[in-house]
Amino acid sequence: MIFDVNSLATSSGEIAKTQSSELTRLVESLLQECTLLLQIILEFIAISIIAISLVIALQQLWQKARRRRLQDAQQAIRLELGLSLALALEFLLAADIAATAVSPSWDAIARLAAITGIRTFLNFFLQKEVRELEAMNQQIRENSEL
Repeated sequence: MIFDVNSLATSSGEIAKTQSSELTRLVESLLQECTLLLQIILEFIAISIIAISLVIALQQLWQKARRRRLQDAQQAIRLELGLSLALALEFLLAADIAATAVSPSWDAIARLAAITGIRTFLNFFLQKEVRELEAMNQQIRENSEL
C-alpha cells in the first residue's frame, strides 16, 4: 500500500477545518441560546416593572379619589409612574441589544437602530416630563412650607 503524503495532509487539514467549523457553530448556537434567555429575562423584568408600577399607581389613585384629594396626588403619581416606565424602557433596550449581540445581520442591526432611536426618543421626553413634575412638586412643597 502506497500512501500519498499530500492527500493525507489535505485530508487531515479538512478534518481539522470541519471540526473547527462545527465547534464554532456549537459555540455560536450556545451563545444565541444564552442571549435569547437573557433577552427573555430582561423583557420579563421590564413587563414586571410596568405591571407593578401600574398596580401601585392605580392603588394610589383609588385611595386619593376616595379621600377626594386626587388633584393633590396626581402629579406625584405621574412622577413615580414616569420613573418606572423610564426604567422599564432601559430594560427593553438592553433586551434588544442582547438579541442582536451574537452574529447580527444587517436587517437585525437596522431594526435595533430604529428601536433604539424610538426608545431613546420616548425616554428623553419621559425624563423631561419627570424633571418638570419634580420641579412642580418641589415648588408645591416650598409653597406649603410658607
